[in-house]
Amino acid sequence: MYTSLLNIAIVLLCGITRYHGVRSDSQSCGTPDIQPMSSRIIGGQEAIPGSWPWMAMLTEVGVQVCGGSILNNQFILSAAHCFEDAISQNPLRWQVYVGKHHLDRKDSTEALHHVKQIFMHPAYDNITLENDIALLRLEEPIIYNERVKPICVPPTRYRVVPINYPCYTTGWGDTRGTGNRLVLNQAMMPIISGYFCSRNDWYGSRFIAGLTFCAGYMDGSKDACTGDSGGPFNCKYDGKWYVQGIASWGYDCGQPKWPGIYTDVSKYGTWIRGLMLQEGVPLDD
Repeated sequence: MYTSLLNIAIVLLCGITRYHGVRSDSQSCGTPDIQPMSSRIIGGQEAIPGSWPWMAMLTEVGVQVCGGSILNNQFILSAAHCFEDAISQNPLRWQVYVGKHHLDRKDSTEALHHVKQIFMHPAYDNITLENDIALLRLEEPIIYNERVKPICVPPTRYRVVPINYPCYTTGWGDTRGTGNRLVLNQAMMPIISGYFCSRNDWYGSRFIAGLTFCAGYMDGSKDACTGDSGGPFNCKYDGKWYVQGIASWGYDCGQPKWPGIYTDVSKYGTWIRGLMLQEGVPLDD
């Protein structure tokens, strides 16, 4: 779900092949069989189909509203604000698609999963969007294959990459006419120093240093947008891809000095691992 403040989007992937999945409870994280295109989703481009195999599309009563990341064969990581309305906290309203590329038609590689339970962070604040993070437990286990794999969670409370390091945002969000809205898109963008994001002519006191970070370009040339919420900010370190951030919010899309704001996943590793362990499906680090 999105509020008027929460205007962030991203765009991604296209393509299809037929193959058989392999049922497995364990799968090495962050290692796609199909390598992403290296390029610099406002200002992004269509992703190579299958190159972001942890991408999940979240639909509410059949409408795509958010993105998510596969953490293991039963859990999806997303943003809490997608579920902040009381009616949206009903798991029966949600479906999760994995192995998907096209927004407007069925992919031969896609699989549909139903949501068993929604876990919003207990300290989520729907005014400030502090702790904008949620986990979804699925009814049916995910079957891994070439197009469906988990992404890694940062191992510590520190980011896996430094400021200005190029990472990728991915999703099916609004492209504002800069690309194909009907496929998965990607955009390369760096993490911006919190010094800038907290300036009064940027986000000022609304920027929550420590728990969030902003990413993009000062001129707004690349950004996430409506429909990308909950999707991953993907960073590669030591040969593996990590979900460093979750698309959270921003003022409009692709505007100067208003880059997208992301929940810093490295600050929530203890909560993620603890909840999954409590549910009997521990994260396979």
